[in-house]
Amino acid sequence: MPDTAMTAPIDKALSDKDIIIRALEDRVLKLETLVSALGDNQSDLRAEMRSEIASLRTQIKDLKEELEAGIKALGSKFDRVMGGKAVVTALVTLATSILGSGVVHLVVSIGR
Repeated sequence: MPDTAMTAPIDKALSDKDIIIRALEDRVLKLETLVSALGDNQSDLRAEMRSEIASLRTQIKDLKEELEAGIKALGSKFDRVMGGKAVVTALVTLATSILGSGVVHLVVSIGR
């Protein structure tokens, strides 16, 4: 099970990105509402707002892709750290076992 202290920065980064994405999506919805309320005599403003909406949708898509790529990168780094931790633990256990056996053998040899 992952250590919560190690995953806390990852969770914070994901939360921050989610907040930014939600804010952009809210902005898009507001602009779409305003565009639908514009009359025919405001076609220039309507075109400009549609351009802004398209730009915001592109930003949202880019942020989501960046978020997914970041999650994959952090996941693989986390897996490597946990794998490295397991290897170190195994080596320490092996060394302790070997040293323990050696000490027991030494004590038995001296006791004879």
